[in-house]
Amino acid sequence: MAPHAHLAVYKVCSRSRCSIMDIIAGLDAAVKDGVDVLSFSIGASSGTQFNYDPIAIAAFKAMERGIVVSCAAGNAGPDPGSVGNGAPWMLTVAAGTIDRAIRTTVTLGTGDEFDGESLFQPGNNSAAAPLPLVYPGADGSETSRDCSVLRGAEVGGKVVLCESRGLSGRIEAGQTVAAYGGLGIIVMNRAAEGYTTFADPHVLPASHVSYDAGTKIAAYANSTASPTASIAFKGTVMGASPAPAVTFFSSRGPSRASPGILKPDITGPGMNILAAWAPSESHTEFSDGGVGLSFFVESGTSMSTPHLSGIAALLKGLHPDWSPAAIKSAIMTTSDAVDRTGVPLKDEQYRHATFYAMGAGYVNPELAVDPGLVYDLQADDYLPYLCGLGLGDDGVTEIAHRPVTCASLKATTEADLNYPSLVVNLLAQPITVNRTVTNVGKPGSIYTAVVDMPGDVSVTVQPPMLRFTELNEKQSFTVTVRWAGQPNVAGAEGNLKWVSEDHIVRSPIVVPAKAA
Repeated sequence: MAPHAHLAVYKVCSRSRCSIMDIIAGLDAAVKDGVDVLSFSIGASSGTQFNYDPIAIAAFKAMERGIVVSCAAGNAGPDPGSVGNGAPWMLTVAAGTIDRAIRTTVTLGTGDEFDGESLFQPGNNSAAAPLPLVYPGADGSETSRDCSVLRGAEVGGKVVLCESRGLSGRIEAGQTVAAYGGLGIIVMNRAAEGYTTFADPHVLPASHVSYDAGTKIAAYANSTASPTASIAFKGTVMGASPAPAVTFFSSRGPSRASPGILKPDITGPGMNILAAWAPSESHTEFSDGGVGLSFFVESGTSMSTPHLSGIAALLKGLHPDWSPAAIKSAIMTTSDAVDRTGVPLKDEQYRHATFYAMGAGYVNPELAVDPGLVYDLQADDYLPYLCGLGLGDDGVTEIAHRPVTCASLKATTEADLNYPSLVVNLLAQPITVNRTVTNVGKPGSIYTAVVDMPGDVSVTVQPPMLRFTELNEKQSFTVTVRWAGQPNVAGAEGNLKWVSEDHIVRSPIVVPAKAA
């Protein structure tokens, strides 16, 4: 993302263990060294109060010194409320797919074809011709559907259909199949994993297919006495669709620590990403080494986070006077809520992705460099918000690293923090929130408010037009949200856009579901 950036790398994990003391020491060292951006690809608890969260406290110190802190949302999706690193002074990054597939195609005896993925694309393909297809465990025997146990299964010389084990275990399933004489493996997603497929370095011909494809393959395997399947390898395919989409594992909002702030903030490329790779004993991708590899394909919010860190570095280089909040605002308000074909972004089920899944949208670096308006915040602006969370003087003091007396501050609600997105918990009465934008576009700019919300929600913006005469000029406005008809327990989502001749500055508006 930022090829000419200088990197300072702090080792805070050894093997599979990450000590919180080492993490904080690394963060503090980076702040002391004067970095401009912190890229933090480590997940965190979703519900910890910020004053009990050492990472949030260290990130506040970094933000206070003008450092952008880009953090992984976590890989605990698609469960709601699973997002971590949710402090509003962090940029919390979700993971999305890209329009590249490392394609495999499964052909059944019926002629039906199903596309999947695999990084291992062998020249000598033992599963190129139709082979007997078997689905172990489907009959309730001692074998398992995920192929972790294959005792007594007749898999020798066959293509074996195995259910996914989640975020890991797919390669191990192939190793088990190969050990029992299987010639190929089809990994099928479980229902919650939808259409998210991994390009893995399998040890035998393999294809990872969606839940939809897997259920059809399983139905075929159980419908005939002699099912067959073959696996063909198509290499890298560009222009895969729909793309981008949110991955199943990407952690979802709302943030349990501060549900009135929309988290995650943004989605970036995090699926099957070519990444710099340091072989070590903590990596199990290769049972027979992998020594000497410089790059590898990885997936996770740990992959999407550095994409956003690099984009933040580009913005910092172009706009060295911008605060971390201004850079975050530029990234969020210029993001894409539609995919490459112009339809709304989808989640792992290919349903309309919610803002709790994707944040403001999928990052658009080209637009982020010139956002027009930004929602700015300084370190002191977070203190009334923290007092409003009920953390008390001691809690806010611990985060701010200086004495804070909430009684001397006017505590504000989460909704009134000058954030680039709005979460409005509608009760019986209308709710009015305040926002201030700073003009970073042209000196003489006129912006008109355009609201896109479902018909049962009424949104009034005052004033409906903002006129700027100079750069860095600030103007404030209010947004009043009310139910136009009967309250909808399912909640509602939409956008507030400030539109000028040259810019569209988009902020998500979320009315949470009543249960949330």
